[in-house]
Amino acid sequence: MRVLNRLPNLFVIFIVLLSCENDDNNVDCTTALPAPDWFEIGFFNSQGDPLIGTVYQQADFRLFNSETEIFISPMLFGDSDRLLVPYREIESNKEYYIELTPSDMDTLNFNFESTQGPCFLNFDLQEVIYNGDTIQVLNTNRVDFIK
Repeated sequence: MRVLNRLPNLFVIFIVLLSCENDDNNVDCTTALPAPDWFEIGFFNSQGDPLIGTVYQQADFRLFNSETEIFISPMLFGDSDRLLVPYREIESNKEYYIELTPSDMDTLNFNFESTQGPCFLNFDLQEVIYNGDTIQVLNTNRVDFIK
């Protein structure tokens, strides 16, 4: 008897479940925001004081190799102690030089992967080699170097 009393409720629940459309496989890219297509690098002394904006004070810093030259600058918002490096303007696993001053140049090698998501290209920084030393990447959006 109890089962018969619940039958109309079960029937309604069954109809509601069948009428739901599963849109999980169809992402609406017009309302999606892309993940950042850049990462930050910062230079600090052994006490943790930032060198960008203090010791290194130019507006733009030259990042280059024999094939490419780009100019990167401190963040316009938030943390101005770091430089923004756009993934789309560098190649993974290539050696670059960063000119911090005319007489102070460091070597950088960025190892990253790019994968196509449902709407946007996604980037994942995996390893950075700084002046020949491998730097552990703890945060794929930010890497700090001690000079």
